[in-house]
Amino acid sequence: MTLPTNDLKLAVRGLFRSPLFSIVAILSLALGIGANTAIFTLIDQILLRKLPVKNPEELVMLYQSGPHSGSNMGSRMHSYPIYQEYQKRAEPLGEVIARRLADDRSVRGEPHE
Repeated sequence: MTLPTNDLKLAVRGLFRSPLFSIVAILSLALGIGANTAIFTLIDQILLRKLPVKNPEELVMLYQSGPHSGSNMGSRMHSYPIYQEYQKRAEPLGEVIARRLADDRSVRGEPHE
C-alpha cells in the first residue's frame, strides 16, 4: 500500500521532469477555474438571486411602442419628462423608478449615435 506522501512526491517529480507541460497545465486550470467563477457569479447575480425589493413578484416594466418613445436610447427607454409623468400618475403603483444600463460608450464619455 502506498502512502499519500509517496503519491505527492511522485507527482512533484513528474512536474519537475517536464516544466513546460506543468506550466501550461497549471495555467489552463487557473484560467478555467477563474472563467467558471466569473460566469457563475454573473449568472448568480442576474438570474438566481431575487431583487432587493419588498415584493419582487409585483414588479412591472413600463414601455411604449413607437419610435424611441421620447428617448434616443432604444425602444424600451423613456425620456426624463415621460418618467416624471409616470411618477405623478403612479397611484395604482407603489413607486416608479427609472434605471438605465450604462454601456461602454457612456463610461468612456463618448457621444451616442
